[in-house]
Amino acid sequence: MNLSPLLDAVDSAASQFGALDARFLLPALGLQLLVLALRALAWRGVLAAAYPGRRIPFLSVGAAYVTGVALNAFTPARGGELAKIAIVRARVAGTTVPTIVASLGVLVALDVLVGAGLLAAVWATGGLPVLPSLPGTAVVVVGAVALVATGIGSGLAYRLRPAFVRDVLGRVAQGFAILRTPGRYLVTVLPFQMGAWAARIGVVFLVLSAFDIEATLPMAALVVVLNGAATATPVPGGAGTQQVLATYALHGAVSVATAVSFSVGLQLGVTVVNTLVGLTALMVLFRTVRPLAVASSTRALVARSRPRAGDDI
Repeated sequence: MNLSPLLDAVDSAASQFGALDARFLLPALGLQLLVLALRALAWRGVLAAAYPGRRIPFLSVGAAYVTGVALNAFTPARGGELAKIAIVRARVAGTTVPTIVASLGVLVALDVLVGAGLLAAVWATGGLPVLPSLPGTAVVVVGAVALVATGIGSGLAYRLRPAFVRDVLGRVAQGFAILRTPGRYLVTVLPFQMGAWAARIGVVFLVLSAFDIEATLPMAALVVVLNGAATATPVPGGAGTQQVLATYALHGAVSVATAVSFSVGLQLGVTVVNTLVGLTALMVLFRTVRPLAVASSTRALVARSRPRAGDDI
């Protein structure tokens, strides 16, 4: 794929920002804040089921979530997920790393299902552009090798330290406890997570409108799904990948320059909002108004949360 048109479009993107329709931007800001709150509430519901009878403060979980989301935009390979785990482990007594990781996995599992469902719905309604070429054989081979290596490593670990592996698996199962109580899941997790998906689609729809692009819900849903896929790349925030996928999603509807301008504007706006919310949450959590103090306290908290020899993981 020739990337020179994309690079040229990025250079000219800034000139289009001044013409944005501000009437759509303020509602988009409100919906982005709603996305963060709803996702944090869903995660808190999963953690509360994993640790019944234990107080799971929303402030700590919310601060962990928005901090991780903010850091994902600046760290490779979604490094912000480590911040989520570290903050919850340090702020919520008795939590363990495998259980926290598994609790995040509950959210990811639904995200994959919803994303696949939306992609199928957009394809069924004829809203999906021509599919790009499938990954080459080398990608499939690497994936298969990684899967086999994981299986072999797990088998060796169980053979060498069966008690340790059983303990870790037990803690992982604890993180999925919410799935054993469907009624509770339907009340404390699913509505919040689905609401966050709806809000994300609303954000994209409004930003498309702000760029004077004729927005449709299938188009907005496709952009949301592809942006989510872009964040799985090792590039911080999926930068570059999001712009390529946005150009694909909007193919035939707008020019490459407009598609890239929209994608850059959307990514920049969401990143600024997420960063400001994450910083504010940490200021409240650590009871300080000094950003440098927040950074220092966060580093100390993460350091304290790292398991040491003899500690409970």
